[in-house]
Amino acid sequence: MTIDYRILVGENLSSEQRSTIWQIIHRTFTEIDAIYNKWNPESEISQLNQLHAGETRTLSPRLFDFFKRIDYFVKLSEGRFDPTIEPLQQLWKKYLEQGLEPSIQEIENLKPAIGWDKIKFSDGKFQKFDDRTMFDFGGIAKGYCVDLLVERLNEAGFLSLFVEWGGEIRSTGYHPEGRPWAIYISNLGNPDPALAIAKLDLIDRAIATSGDYYQHWEVTLPTGETKTYCHIFSPLSLYPLEIKPGSVASASLLADDCLTADTLAKVLMLFETNEDAHAWIKTLQETHPNLAFWLVNR
Repeated sequence: MTIDYRILVGENLSSEQRSTIWQIIHRTFTEIDAIYNKWNPESEISQLNQLHAGETRTLSPRLFDFFKRIDYFVKLSEGRFDPTIEPLQQLWKKYLEQGLEPSIQEIENLKPAIGWDKIKFSDGKFQKFDDRTMFDFGGIAKGYCVDLLVERLNEAGFLSLFVEWGGEIRSTGYHPEGRPWAIYISNLGNPDPALAIAKLDLIDRAIATSGDYYQHWEVTLPTGETKTYCHIFSPLSLYPLEIKPGSVASASLLADDCLTADTLAKVLMLFETNEDAHAWIKTLQETHPNLAFWLVNR
């Protein structure tokens, strides 16, 4: 919630229109904070994280619908996307910040708490089967928020928009010059547009990029070997992604909405190799032809 956002409106605005836009922005970010932000101890998701196993909680309509969308992506990604990784992140980060790894036993002990099958939601009600099961929506909430901002501003009559939050982007309509909104995907470690991976006209589309370069830790093993892990955790292996030759370093995904782009860009990072990620998304394009992607490996 501390990351800068940018909203461009492609028309001259009256003071009344500006006021309307600010109200929509404020209402939307307040809603995201109140429902989906794990760092807000009063948020709805924090209340679920603190819930005991077997207790029943009524979900707000928005969160219930959000859970249904997550359920779709968990299945689509074959379990690679799963927001129940919060206990895993807490365990690993405690050690990584000291340059260490948790023990295999500590990791194994968390297995009963990790996984979308460790919760139940139906008829607006929620339960979890392990006290330790907790959510982190960091892999999906920014994209969802960008969608809400765009859709609400469109409903208010602002049809030419470019909305970006933390690298998640969605546009509608056209730039004030009458051309499409233009973006580029920068090369790894080099923001020079001349060296961009791709330059795109973004017309009523969304794009998100996920990478291993935002946050990482170096670990020295008892053997003297060193490993570098990044901030993306796999719910399948129960390990953070290792930065190494051949691994996926950056994934950008173009879709019709930002929630889809945000989620699937993260999923692409969770494959062992660039080739595996490429094969999976190519298969997905057979049923989702509007998707396009760019992968960079080390």
